[in-house]
Amino acid sequence: MMLTAGLLYLSLFALAARMQRHRPLLLTTWQKRPFVAHLELAGWTLFGLSLLSLCLWQDSGMALVAWIGLLPLLGGILLLGMTYRPAIPRAGVPIAGLLLVAGLLV
Repeated sequence: MMLTAGLLYLSLFALAARMQRHRPLLLTTWQKRPFVAHLELAGWTLFGLSLLSLCLWQDSGMALVAWIGLLPLLGGILLLGMTYRPAIPRAGVPIAGLLLVAGLLV
């Protein structure tokens, strides 16, 4: 579940950072880098991997319910963070990386 939460947050962050409207808030000085063009592909890939990682961990019915429950939770954190404090979504990226490592170790 930790692995899925980390992948899902990173995918939502990448998809939001790819949008011209959110790029200055999320990427700050990184918005002129060449990797920005590939954020959409990375976001959708991580999105699919998050669902796949949960399906491998649990049976498919419970995995889909858990994934659909995580989606609005992490999307809400990202959305409310961008609205009120743009530093919150940027601080969530290293936390999502730690969740990925912890999910792989467990």
